[in-house]
Amino acid sequence: MRFLFIFIIFCLLTAGVDAQNKITISGEIKDESGLGIPVVSVALEGTTFGTYSNDNGYYSLEVPPGSYTIHISAIGFKTRIKTLEVKNNTSQDFILEEETINLSPVEVYGKGKNQQLREGNLSVNAIDIRSIAGSIANLNSIIGRSSGIRIREEGGMGADFDLTINGLSGNSIRYFIDGVPLATIGNSVNLANLPVNIVERTEIYKGVVPTELGADALGGAINIITKKDVKNYVDASYSIGSFNSHQVEFNAQYQNPSTNFFIRPGLGVNYSKNNYMMKSVEVWDAAVAEFKRVNTRRFHDDYFSMVGQIAMGVANKKWADMLSVTLSYSNINKDIQTGSVQTSVYGEAKRKNNSYGMLAQYRKRDFLTKNLTTDMFVSHTRDYSVVTDSAYRKYRWDGTFIESSRNEITGRGKSVRHIKRPLTVVRSNFNYTLNENHSLNLNYLLNHIKNNRYDDIDKDFEPSEDILSKHIIGLSYNQRLLERRLDNTLFGKSYINHLEIGQQDLSWITGSSQMPGSSTSESWGYGLASRFRFFEWLSVKASYENSVRLPLAREYLGNGTTVYPNFKLDPETSNNFNLGVFGTVDLAPRHRLYYEATGFIRKVENYIRLVITEAEGMSQYANVNNVSVKGIEGELRYDYNNSIQLVANASYLDEKNKTRYQANGKPDITYNNRMPNRPWLYSNVELNFRKHDIFGQKENQLKLAYIFQYVHWFYLTWEGYGILESKATIPTQYLNSLQLTYSIRNEKYSVSLECNNIFDRLTYDNYLLQKPGRSFFCKFRLFIN
Repeated sequence: MRFLFIFIIFCLLTAGVDAQNKITISGEIKDESGLGIPVVSVALEGTTFGTYSNDNGYYSLEVPPGSYTIHISAIGFKTRIKTLEVKNNTSQDFILEEETINLSPVEVYGKGKNQQLREGNLSVNAIDIRSIAGSIANLNSIIGRSSGIRIREEGGMGADFDLTINGLSGNSIRYFIDGVPLATIGNSVNLANLPVNIVERTEIYKGVVPTELGADALGGAINIITKKDVKNYVDASYSIGSFNSHQVEFNAQYQNPSTNFFIRPGLGVNYSKNNYMMKSVEVWDAAVAEFKRVNTRRFHDDYFSMVGQIAMGVANKKWADMLSVTLSYSNINKDIQTGSVQTSVYGEAKRKNNSYGMLAQYRKRDFLTKNLTTDMFVSHTRDYSVVTDSAYRKYRWDGTFIESSRNEITGRGKSVRHIKRPLTVVRSNFNYTLNENHSLNLNYLLNHIKNNRYDDIDKDFEPSEDILSKHIIGLSYNQRLLERRLDNTLFGKSYINHLEIGQQDLSWITGSSQMPGSSTSESWGYGLASRFRFFEWLSVKASYENSVRLPLAREYLGNGTTVYPNFKLDPETSNNFNLGVFGTVDLAPRHRLYYEATGFIRKVENYIRLVITEAEGMSQYANVNNVSVKGIEGELRYDYNNSIQLVANASYLDEKNKTRYQANGKPDITYNNRMPNRPWLYSNVELNFRKHDIFGQKENQLKLAYIFQYVHWFYLTWEGYGILESKATIPTQYLNSLQLTYSIRNEKYSVSLECNNIFDRLTYDNYLLQKPGRSFFCKFRLFIN
């Protein structure tokens, strides 16, 4: 803590020295219709001073007093040049005229928002989704191929999945959409069923998460940035594929230039029977009175989802940069085919989920005082799910069954379980700019969820209500020194957790009888991040965080089907370290190489992991006292003339249990074992080829992508149990896929063909659950701007 105090004093002193004898030039940059233009270059001729406008067209630049010639430039607009004599703080607005640009064969390299994020002081992957929206089926497929990320799906469309960032996974990762928790749309909305057409880019934070997100993430966070084009547009697509799969997406925007009123509707619909082939599974052969292994199709795995949103509001007003209200609805209907293990086969169990949400957002620059920016939102979501488990049957993989005295999922009485989880989220974020290179950020997040349960059939079940509330407060200080070659961030966070337990059934499993009815706890976290750019081809970044993650509702309260509640869970804490190098190298004209390598350490206490009971197919989250995660990841990205791109990345993890003794004082046999059922070595290779001027038409384009994924084998259970030679393993996996996209008239129309798992290899994921074999998809897209 003494180091932190000294560092804060140093930062504040440097901020004061840097601010002496400087004044501010600021203003708005708009187009001829009055709309703010983002990412406009503001440069002072003959100096190193410069900046870019923000999303609303606002810019601010600190300089010494003097005479300057300002160059205002942006793609698609005529450049403005103006000379100013500045002695005091000066406000200067600009209006840019649109210009049609005929490009000559001159190479121009610029750094977009994605590259700027990658080159910041945090460990982050930034992925441009908009440029490939016509050629991917869902966000999972592209995010899962990025550096340090591993997505493990339990089946086909609509299956549960587990996302790992640098060894930490599942609920250790938080998900946001435009900085708002993704759960505000609905508990069942995730990366797999969120419409791709609405997404501009994804930001994947590894380890340290920005304070402004207000997250208690331990392993990282994914922030999905949606499209907010200035222009009006319609974006619609339809895809059809194997296993009777269909996807429809629609996204549009209308903005009135005179009133700045906008409306953005969006819709995504997914359906699949998921009747892919299950290979070498056991079925009963009555002729010989024994079990045999056969290939048979899944018979009870239909999935339907619909996610809809409509946002309305105004932008670029004197009293608000943006004020909007968003209404959302999601509906999920899913057959449940298996439990947590493949030997548990269900034939009638179902899950339905409906969510209604409302979100109000407000953003304002110079809020109450100059240089203070605020971003606030409040949301309320009514999430309602029903799990039907009323069949007294035991099914086999060929669809046959025998009568039973127990239900399918829990092995108890018939049940139609209703779970209502209303969610309220409130966030207030304030950012104060001391000067061009120094700023403070204060963030508060409230997450309040109820858990109401009742049953239509089980008369012995007692309805109950649980409450889970979180308050997260974060304060960060940001500075840029040495002409922005040095970038530092220092932050602290407070985590308050409040839990009220109402349910008392299955107390010997859930631990409800061993916990107080109401409890409140508080934890603290802190950290720092720094980046220094030596050259364009060499930069170093490092970050550290003492992080806290509060258990989620799913971990405390279960999922109503295959996951039991566990009220005895303790929050996870971790010391996270990241150290990386990166740079961009121009190998030759039109040849460019970007590289990045990162080493990381996660020392986790009270690590929360899902423990599966294979005999009954049920599971429950539990704490592991000490877990150590060490690893290294790297990525190479080669580009030639914007037509050929090769991306290769690899990740190695050393994730081990460091608990020497059990609670009873006996040695823990799993000490220093790798965490079971977790991949520890995997890599991805992606080769993209792009060809313009197809059939002599300059506006036509052909894209071809080859994707290779590798996962090394890993143990299914703890190494310390039994003999290693006879232990079950998930075998090494190789996956090859192809994508072909043809577009015309600057991607106004496009058609995409995909073949996943070309060689039809048998692939597995969580606990040896089989994934789909070879599959084909075709996607048609219309984009009118």
